[in-house]
Amino acid sequence: MSLARVVGRLGLGVVVAAVVLALLELTVRIVAPALRTASLPDTMIRAHLDSPGFRADPDLYWYWARLPSPAMQINEHGFRRVAPMTVARPAGVSRVAVFGDSQTLGAGLGPDATYAAVAERTLNADGGRWEVLNAGISGFRSLNVYRLLKLRMLAYELDYIVIDCMPFDSPRDDGYTVGRPHGGVAQEIRSLLWQSRLFHVLELGVEELRPGRHRWLDRPAAPRDALGTGNHDLIAIWAEEHGITSVFMEYPVKAEAGRVDCRTLPNELPPGVAVVPACRALQADGRRAEELFQDANHLTEAGAEVVGRALAETLARQPLGEG
Repeated sequence: MSLARVVGRLGLGVVVAAVVLALLELTVRIVAPALRTASLPDTMIRAHLDSPGFRADPDLYWYWARLPSPAMQINEHGFRRVAPMTVARPAGVSRVAVFGDSQTLGAGLGPDATYAAVAERTLNADGGRWEVLNAGISGFRSLNVYRLLKLRMLAYELDYIVIDCMPFDSPRDDGYTVGRPHGGVAQEIRSLLWQSRLFHVLELGVEELRPGRHRWLDRPAAPRDALGTGNHDLIAIWAEEHGITSVFMEYPVKAEAGRVDCRTLPNELPPGVAVVPACRALQADGRRAEELFQDANHLTEAGAEVVGRALAETLARQPLGEG
């Protein structure tokens, strides 16, 4: 057989394979449109990627499009903070980072009106030396936060982390991560594959075959076992391993008829952790939910003041980790 014929057949094989893969990808997208990550709804990912403020990230699913972002008051480190800061923790300062969604970010509020900023002012009012860094990102849930902690936060020498996410908002997922994006051909290939539903199906299949697999992507969170089944549990374990004190926050929302409600149910957070009583503080405040919330879950300045004080009081009572 001539070389030209061999090359021609190889070329035809490549074309046929590409067509078959494209048809399979199309079929998966039609049959299971939500498939790409079993841990976060596909519609949520797409909604944030459509925002000009975010870019696709293979591990975090979305992240700030550029740093710093003056329009959002996001500094070069990814925190919503106007005051200067350094990567290394300043001597004698207790450093806190608060993680969550747009409730933490402070949507609709200035950077100095968020509950993280209120907590910092409260803690420093009597001569304390605290930094409370606002790491909130719109839409972030416990899976996003867990990966953000693992991949980007150790350099900041945190003493405390505060988690303000709806409990068990995504199932336990301690799976493969790419790491901090560095660009290059490998990263571009991985980003392309991340967009493929077919590749995700293959990943799940391989995970199923692995003995002792850690990822529970095929079913929702179940009652806690010895290690816990939610990402909140994994966050608490990660913090303990790195000598960081973890603090979790009740997730408050506005209910009907002007009431403050709570998405956090009893015994839903990891056992033994400190909890900021955000829901109880807002309920005890006595004002109607319309005065404390802009909408379903975004706090007004008054609401952020209440939650910030509750956060400060909780932090002041916590011992430092061993880091």
